Formats: sequence, C-alpha cells, structure tokens
Amino acid sequence: MTLLLAASSWARTLIELFVGLGPFGPFLLEAFDSSFFYVPLANELLLFALIHGGGEASRWMWVVYALTGAAGTVAGVFLLDLVMRRVGAGGVERLVGRKRFGKLKAKVERNTGWVVFVASALPPPFPFRFTLMTASALQCDRTRMFTAVFAGRFLRFAAEALLILYFGRRFLDFMNSDAFNYVVYSLTLVAVLGSAVTIYRMFWKGQSSRQ
Repeated sequence: MTLLLAASSWARTLIELFVGLGPFGPFLLEAFDSSFFYVPLANELLLFALIHGGGEASRWMWVVYALTGAAGTVAGVFLLDLVMRRVGAGGVERLVGRKRFGKLKAKVERNTGWVVFVASALPPPFPFRFTLMTASALQCDRTRMFTAVFAGRFLRFAAEALLILYFGRRFLDFMNSDAFNYVVYSLTLVAVLGSAVTIYRMFWKGQSSRQ
C-alpha cells in the first residue's frame, strides 16, 4: 500500500507539472504515450485539470488543448514509425503474434487511412499502438498515416473536452473520493507495467528473436 500511495502522489505531481506547461502539456504527454510508453487516461485527466483549473476563460481553450494533444500524438507516432520501418513486418509479427498481425495487416493494407483514423479516435482497448506499428512496418505512406492520426486524435480529444465541460462538476466530486485514489493507483501501476512490457517486447525480445 505504501508503494501505491507513493505512486499516486507521483502521478498527481506529474499531472500538476504538465498542467503548468499549459497548451504544451497535452502535446508532451501525448508524445510520450504514443511512442514507447504507456500512460492510460493521463491525457484525459490532464485535459480535465486544464479546462477546470484555470477559471472560466480556460474552459474555452479546449480547442487548443485538443489540437496540441493531436499534434503530440503525431510526434510520438513519428518516433515509433522511425523504429518500426527498420524492424519491418517480420519484427512486428514477432512482437504482436502471427494471428494478430495477420488480421491487422489485412485491415491496414485494405484501407490504411481509415483504419489508422479509427484506431486514433477510439479509446483503449482498441489496439492503437499495434495498428500504427503494423502500418509503419508495411511501409505505408507517412503523409496519409500522420494525417489520419491527427484527425482521429483531434476528434477524440474534442469529444472528451466537450464531455468534460458538460459533466465536469460531477467528476470533481468523484476526484475527491477514495474511489478516485484507487483509480489513480491502478492507472499508475498499469502505466509502469505497460511501458516496461512494451519496451521489452519492442527491443530486448525482438533482438533475442533475431539472434
């Protein structure tokens, strides 16, 4: 429990740090989350804090936050793309499994832009990262990929921002409850484990498979 409390405190401090960055906060956090790290729902919590933490004027900045968050996703995907194009289809197949890769490959080859857009717009558990890894490994057109990523993420963040504006006061009560603390504990644990597994599967496991 002590470890979970420390993780919760660390997660809240991290969110406060990104809030202090203003519109650049969603960009930086989403760049991390879309590359090699896993930070579930952190951008949603940051979006809430930005919209409701700066008074009435900041509530109408939601469009800017959605735009910078979408741009951050593109930046993170670009880093992921650089690695996956070198890894190639065989490397991604080893990472995600033959059956899963086969399904993703068929969908991406059939309609790259639409599949990437849907993957970017939908929240977990839709396989956003694996979809982008597959598209990059298949050497899909970068302009089409990045445009679809930006459009999908902007749609998602804009929709979430509007929901936050409408339901925000109710969520404030939830944030002050014990239940929210346990949500933070869980998300922090998932973020640490998810990031570790992702990095292991992408680098160490991939290298050992090629040896």
